[in-house]
Amino acid sequence: MVVKAFIRSVIALICTCLVVLPAPSAIGKDRLQAPSFGNLGDSQLTDEFPGLASLLVGGHVIPGLHRNFVPQGVDRLDDGEMVLSGYFCERFTPRFQNLLRRCVKKRSAIYLMNAEDGSAKRLALLKMPDGRPMRLHAGGIAELHGKLWIPDNFVVFRFSLEQLRHADDSVISMAPHNQEPIGVDASGDFITAHQSTLWIGNFQRSRRGNPLPGHYLAPEWDTRGWTAAYQIDPETLRPVNQSTYSVAFGGTHYEVHRPDAALHHRNLVQGMAFLDDRRVVISTSYGPRRSALAQHKLPFSPLADQLVGPAVPLPDGSEMVVQALNLPTREAVVSMPPGSEGVTWDQQHLAVAFEGGALPYRNRWRLLEDRVLFILPPFDPRGGSG
Repeated sequence: MVVKAFIRSVIALICTCLVVLPAPSAIGKDRLQAPSFGNLGDSQLTDEFPGLASLLVGGHVIPGLHRNFVPQGVDRLDDGEMVLSGYFCERFTPRFQNLLRRCVKKRSAIYLMNAEDGSAKRLALLKMPDGRPMRLHAGGIAELHGKLWIPDNFVVFRFSLEQLRHADDSVISMAPHNQEPIGVDASGDFITAHQSTLWIGNFQRSRRGNPLPGHYLAPEWDTRGWTAAYQIDPETLRPVNQSTYSVAFGGTHYEVHRPDAALHHRNLVQGMAFLDDRRVVISTSYGPRRSALAQHKLPFSPLADQLVGPAVPLPDGSEMVVQALNLPTREAVVSMPPGSEGVTWDQQHLAVAFEGGALPYRNRWRLLEDRVLFILPPFDPRGGSG
């Protein structure tokens, strides 16, 4: 009897997982709520992550987790606001033991939040320029020139911050303003803005998979991560440098703008933020293992007129000096809970988004963090430890 009851319960669970979950458009405004699925209290943080605990100044539970939102990018705005990018998972592929592990139907979204109290002010469900639902990873978000920028495979989309802030409804649909794609030389797993420049990078899990473009590989270091920089014209809202070339990846050729600068870095980067022209913080994570926040100091500003160092050949036949974020440039590193994603800097604190409360992970990971955490930089850019 016990065996039969166990079999029935397993069958019931599998059938439940095979049901297509409700689409976000069928769910009410409770998507603006933020029930917690687990965050680390002060004592557990101190025991498990003492370095992080010493830097922590606050945090807010991420909204929409109960409606299958998976957070990815974060950026702080003026007037005490911040934005989160990510996707709602509308359907999962069941797998034995980890039945709700893989999302097979996404809906890209942006949350506008109050950074002071953590309340969600508005949710935008994103559309493609032709009106179809956007089903991209939305791996990062950055505000620049009053617009919100979200990258994907070798392109970047531009959305209206004004529309997000001042729409009449709390849940809206929003399409990008750039009808013509803006090609960028990066797979678009994260994005950050510094000064008038967008930095768009790739996550790069391992050596396996599609061969990387040759210029993504650092000539003197075994790094395979790549982040490309684009100065954006505030009038045209397109890259200042109009030169283009073709990049081959996964059997497809992408027409992209030539970057103004670039960085090499390690694999598994989920987010990046500039503290100043030379100091860079990267967020790294993969699966249930511990995440890390590393702070680096580059020898030169990447956008300096004359850089010294190894150059890599670009697909158009030109060369570019590319600095690497590696052990010699690292100033500090902080261990964090699994699932760290985007990171941003508001001149006082770093904000790091975690996805541990998202449905694919919260039943499988031991250490859950479902907040955006506000922390001091691990190494104070004004001098001394953070």
